[in-house]
Amino acid sequence: MVQGAAMATVTHNQIYREVRAYLLGLFSCPPSSVIQGYQNDAPLPNNAIVMSILFEHSFDVAANYYEPVENKAIVQQSVEITMQIDFYGEESGDKARKLCNLWKNHYTTARLSSCQPLCAKDPMQMTFINEQSRYEQRWMVELTLQYNPEFEHEQTYLDMPVINLLNP
Repeated sequence: MVQGAAMATVTHNQIYREVRAYLLGLFSCPPSSVIQGYQNDAPLPNNAIVMSILFEHSFDVAANYYEPVENKAIVQQSVEITMQIDFYGEESGDKARKLCNLWKNHYTTARLSSCQPLCAKDPMQMTFINEQSRYEQRWMVELTLQYNPEFEHEQTYLDMPVINLLNP
């Protein structure tokens, strides 16, 4: 019997915070310039770096780990996240290339703990026309990373089941 609510050991918010800290260190930029997703009715900061989780998919079937002494069970699964990083401003192309070069490097693996880098697609130039009909530089990088969330829930176990036969 399963009881109680399960909480994830790793959440999207934790991944955003960790990748944001990594990007801030990599580019030595002001904290206000690295943001999560696009915000409605809020202009982008100058030379912004925008992180957006696009989708995720499971690598495997969930694994179950049982802990009868503590009356709980743990369900773990390996998950791939695809994250889009948009770079804005004059140095956006250089920043995009730097991220791609270092994403699968020990530099990155040493700085991330709740997730690990897998792949980075080559940067794509995505210049656009803004609300003032002016071209703005934007480069986009699509990253993949892996995380392994675990969900713990209460589990009732039977030690010594008693079976009574109705027709002996």
